[in-house]
Amino acid sequence: MLFRSLLIVMVCILSWSVPYGHAKDAEDEMEDAAEEMAEDAEDDMEDAEDDAEDDEEDEREEDLEDELEDDLEDRLEEAEELEDDLEDRLEDMLEDHEDDDDDDREDDLDDDLEDRLEDDIEDMDMRTEERIERQTERLHQLWEIEAAADDLESFVVADQFIALLSENELQNALADGRSVISTESLDSLGGYLVTFDNARDAKAYDADVNHVYQLDAIAAAQPQSVRSFASLTGAATPISSDAVIGMMDSTIDTGHACFEGVSITQKDFYPSGAEPAPEHGTAMASVITGHCGLLEGASLVNAAVFGRQPDGGLVLASARELIAGLNWLAGQGVTLINLSLSGPQNRVLDNVLATLNQRQVWLVASSGNDGAAAFPRYPAATQGVIAVTAVDQNLAIYPRAVRGDHLDFAAPGVGVLVAAPDNANRMTMQGMDGTSVAAAYASALLAVARSHNTSLNSLQKNASDLGEPGRDSVYGFGLIQADKK
Repeated sequence: MLFRSLLIVMVCILSWSVPYGHAKDAEDEMEDAAEEMAEDAEDDMEDAEDDAEDDEEDEREEDLEDELEDDLEDRLEEAEELEDDLEDRLEDMLEDHEDDDDDDREDDLDDDLEDRLEDDIEDMDMRTEERIERQTERLHQLWEIEAAADDLESFVVADQFIALLSENELQNALADGRSVISTESLDSLGGYLVTFDNARDAKAYDADVNHVYQLDAIAAAQPQSVRSFASLTGAATPISSDAVIGMMDSTIDTGHACFEGVSITQKDFYPSGAEPAPEHGTAMASVITGHCGLLEGASLVNAAVFGRQPDGGLVLASARELIAGLNWLAGQGVTLINLSLSGPQNRVLDNVLATLNQRQVWLVASSGNDGAAAFPRYPAATQGVIAVTAVDQNLAIYPRAVRGDHLDFAAPGVGVLVAAPDNANRMTMQGMDGTSVAAAYASALLAVARSHNTSLNSLQKNASDLGEPGRDSVYGFGLIQADKK
């Protein structure tokens, strides 16, 4: 509009300064020029307006793009913050969960440790009580052994010393005036069994005191028959055998119903003044053979060396009587001798046993009933003697059994029903415990194996291992098993 007004003013001025005819033409020209200029100006204005609008639109677009970018950036930042926050929350949740799990596991671990600790304490208490009981039992046994040791010097025949002499040695001793009480010819073993009355005279002949020995069985309650134990040792009873088995024991009641039809030969060796004591000998014989024992058809040869001391005293035998009994048994041709007895070591008796070993006679002895803490008893601990300990029907060791590295076998010997003498030919029975019973049981199986020419080594290998693997001081090689030949 301002531009149009200027054109009009210029036309008026020109019209005043130019003549009229020419002025009119000039005016028309001026108007045309002005219109053209006005149109050009309007076009320019429109173009400018369009450009302005385009610029404004571009600016708006740029502003919008900037706003969008800013908004997007803001949203991305918010998303990142939200993601970070979510991650933080997840981490917190996981940490809380782990803490809870750790707490639970810690609680479980604490409970488990408490339970184990309680169990361990209970086990320790039980083991401690058992250990105290065992130690107390051992102390009692040690006290008994100590008391027995105190009496050991008196547990000999007073003022008697025994030795094995040749005929020349005996003649020299007599010629020298040695104080000889008695002499006995050992026709089967060779030489003479000589008894001196003082240590000074006996010393020159490797003599020993005349020790005293005891039997290894006591009464038992609720016994079972001998044959009821047979399955433990792989035996089918009765076992048919014609073996001749030697015994060195007390007297056998040959009239007992268990021995009807059984061949029993016996001879007394207990000293004059002593009385027969058939309880132990009868019991051991009934374990070995007859209607009550393991074997059927076997014969017995018994050296009755044990007798009851006058006035109802103890049933004892001395080393001198044992040697005399062994000499007689050697002459009977037996290849196995049962020795259900025990006592101290005696050098003279050891020499006799060694002679029998050299002649391939199997000697089977009870380990003794003086308890686990006791020293080894003889003849079981003598080199070459087969030592037997006792177990019950559950294969538990007999508590009073003597232990040691010399043991060879375990055999049933607890709660066994055996024959009891009654002098009336009746089937009178009694219960008995002890390593004596076990030795008699083992003797029956060993006699059968001996008759089959089965080696002792083979029987040791075939024993049913008990306790620690291999040979041990409680069970030896293990529970003896019947020979299957």
